Amino acid sequence: MLVLSSYPQVTHRNQGESQAVGDYGRGRLVNGYLLPRRGPNFRCYSWLSYYVLGREYVHSRVYHTVLDAYQEMARQYPQRQFVYMETGRKRGGRPWPHRTHQIGLSVDFMSPLRTAGGAPKYYEGLGFARYLLNFDGQGRARLNREVSIDFDVLAAHVLVLDRQARRHGLRVSKVIFNTGLKDELFATKSGQKLKAAGIYFAQQLTPTLNRLHDDHYHVDFAPLP
Repeated sequence: MLVLSSYPQVTHRNQGESQAVGDYGRGRLVNGYLLPRRGPNFRCYSWLSYYVLGREYVHSRVYHTVLDAYQEMARQYPQRQFVYMETGRKRGGRPWPHRTHQIGLSVDFMSPLRTAGGAPKYYEGLGFARYLLNFDGQGRARLNREVSIDFDVLAAHVLVLDRQARRHGLRVSKVIFNTGLKDELFATKSGQKLKAAGIYFAQQLTPTLNRLHDDHYHVDFAPLP
C-alpha cells in the first residue's frame, strides 16, 4: 500500500534561494523548488513525472517566474488552461533523455492548441505521449488536421515569461521551437511583438531535435547581465 512517505515530493518545502551550479548541459541544482502540480489555470502534464520520477523542480527564481506568468496569462486569457511539462530533478543533473535541464533554469511547456470550437482538452491528458505528437508545416496535428498549435497564445506566453523573469532577476535566454514553424509563430499579433522583442530562438537544430520541438517549446532562463 502506498503511503504519503512514498512520494517525497508531497512533503517537500520550498524555502530559501536556489543555486545553479555549472551549465545547462552539465551541472546541478542546489535547493531546488518544486512547482505546484496544478493551479487555477495550469497543471503538470504527468502524474508519473511529478510524483514518481520527481522531474518538476526548478530554480527558485524560475519558480516565481513561471507562477507569476501563469497569473498574468489568466488575466489575458481567462478561459485558457496551460500545461507545463518536464523541468528538472531536485538536485539537478541530467534527467534522461534530456541533455540539458540540469541546473533548474530550463522548462518545457506544452504547445497550446486550438480548434474551430476552442481549445481541445483531450491532448492535455496524454502524459509522456504528448512529447510524441507531431504537427505539419502549418502547425496542424497530423492525427487530426482540425487541431492546430495556437501560435498567438504561445507567443504571448513567451513574452510574459520574459517580462516576469526580469522581475525576478532573470531573462529568457533561449527558446527551442521547431524552426519550420517560426514563420507561423511570428505572423500572429503576439508573434510580431515577440519577434520585435528580440528573444533568441534556436536557429539550427538537428533533425531529431527539430522534430521533437513542435508539441512543446523549451525555454532556458539566465541571470540578467
